[in-house]
Amino acid sequence: MAQNDGFDLGDIGDVVGDLISGKGFDLAALQPIWEQVQPTLKGLDTDQILDTIGSWAKDLDLPLLENLPDEVIENLKDGAKVPLKSLLQG
Repeated sequence: MAQNDGFDLGDIGDVVGDLISGKGFDLAALQPIWEQVQPTLKGLDTDQILDTIGSWAKDLDLPLLENLPDEVIENLKDGAKVPLKSLLQG
């Protein structure tokens, strides 16, 4: 199974397939998955956070913001809860 900084992406493949379609995604259903990923970002540097989030969003085909606000990155570094909607377009 694929590992991504301690988070096992293999476990969410089937779940995500049910949540995402060509018409969009279910933000409320994806939030619990994000809450499992988010703690793995605490203490990482900015580049590591951006790489991890970018990889996660790409794997799930999510519309990640091109430029995440500095405040969001700092909150993730500090381990503060950041809603998934603050990372995505739309």
